[in-house]
Amino acid sequence: MADQPVAPARASTLEMERIRYDPEWEIPTNYPPRKKPENPLLAKIKSTFTTTTPSTLPPPAASAPAVVNIDSKETSLPPSTSHSANGVPLPPGKQHPGLLNRYLPPEKRCFGHLTRRAFLLLLLAILFILALALGLGLGLGLRRRQSESIPLPWTSAGKGVQTGSLTFYDPSSAAGACGWYSSDNDSVVAVSHALFDAGLDASGTKNSNGNVLCGRMIRVWEEGKEGDKKVVEVVDRCTGCEVRDLDLGDGVFGGVTGQGQDRGRVRGGWEWV
Repeated sequence: MADQPVAPARASTLEMERIRYDPEWEIPTNYPPRKKPENPLLAKIKSTFTTTTPSTLPPPAASAPAVVNIDSKETSLPPSTSHSANGVPLPPGKQHPGLLNRYLPPEKRCFGHLTRRAFLLLLLAILFILALALGLGLGLGLRRRQSESIPLPWTSAGKGVQTGSLTFYDPSSAAGACGWYSSDNDSVVAVSHALFDAGLDASGTKNSNGNVLCGRMIRVWEEGKEGDKKVVEVVDRCTGCEVRDLDLGDGVFGGVTGQGQDRGRVRGGWEWV
């Protein structure tokens, strides 16, 4: 038995009405997708972690109506947020003033004639000068405190016995910082660079030959051997010595230590004569 053709399904009454009143070319085919309802729990969590920044701008003022003077034909317009107090248009980025524009508007004149840019530059220059003066003051104060601890003979730090390392050098190799030549047998000493330079500053000259410490006498001895004291003369400057160290001529070093140059460095005491 041959297959019978299946009759098409009859359209519903609503579909017939739609086809009747809406032609085929006007029937929309792409309907927007339906939104799924959001989970209330997820919506609450999202609102908890989502913060909104409140606007810091003042509420807009009520706009004043325009006043028209018929006789003079002049119109008074309400103030605009895009213009300054003097009527000068503000740049697009500054129509809503921030903290700087709120307290120091661009059109404001400081001290009667200074623009805002000139005033800020002047303020930065004053702060820089104050910082520089403060740094210099602290540096000079620190240098003064350090100089007070250097044992110069006329200061309180130079009174009494000083202790430090005793070393030796060859004074005959060249002229000393005081400009004098010495031999190995001379009782001479080189004081530390800090002590020598402090004496040079006190001399009021930059010539090391005029240092007030040149020619000053020092009584020196090895620690524990106060009975074997020697008197030496300041003739040179020791760059590798600490403040209270002494670099003795190799001839007098053996007389102070009693064991020659084999020991190299010993602890000792000294005082100004």
